[in-house]
Amino acid sequence: MIWDKISKENLLFILVDYQEKFFPLIKDKYRETAQKNIMLLVRMFGHLGIPMIGTDHYRKGLGLTEQEVLDHWSGYSFKDKITFSAFGSEEFRKDFAENERDIAVVCGLETHICVLQTVLDLRRKGKEVLLISDGCLSSTTLRWHNGLDLAKEAGAHIMNAETLIFYLLERAGTPDFKFLVKLLKDSSEAESQ
Repeated sequence: MIWDKISKENLLFILVDYQEKFFPLIKDKYRETAQKNIMLLVRMFGHLGIPMIGTDHYRKGLGLTEQEVLDHWSGYSFKDKITFSAFGSEEFRKDFAENERDIAVVCGLETHICVLQTVLDLRRKGKEVLLISDGCLSSTTLRWHNGLDLAKEAGAHIMNAETLIFYLLERAGTPDFKFLVKLLKDSSEAESQ
């Protein structure tokens, strides 16, 4: 059962192609939700020491990963790629091999293309995948749902960011929980401004 395997020692975070040039294709409310959850994962995983690797798709034409993510990223630098799966990049494969874990936590965009193909390659490698539904985006809701459905059919576990983080922490009152509460409070205050 996947739940028994989830621990910070078993996780690797993969952020796929979360680049600002894609954002005009996506409704603001969906992008804002994904931004909040991706930042929650980036900040919390950085705090917990969970390794993080990421990609930019065709950086020359589509630019870099979103700036707030870059400002808080504590993982390996983002690798440029032109293939849809992250595993098409030799540099990504090197980072993955250096940080290989039993479970990959995956989010980014587009859910039905680059995220899905990365998930399929992870499953081919025998890895468990936690696909963070509220940290994934596609240009339409139909494509987002389709990407999640196809990933689930391939054996990925669909989860939201808060469920994963609270499961990892297990209890209130710890320093890690207090760090999370501060992140959630800061995020809530930013939303109300």
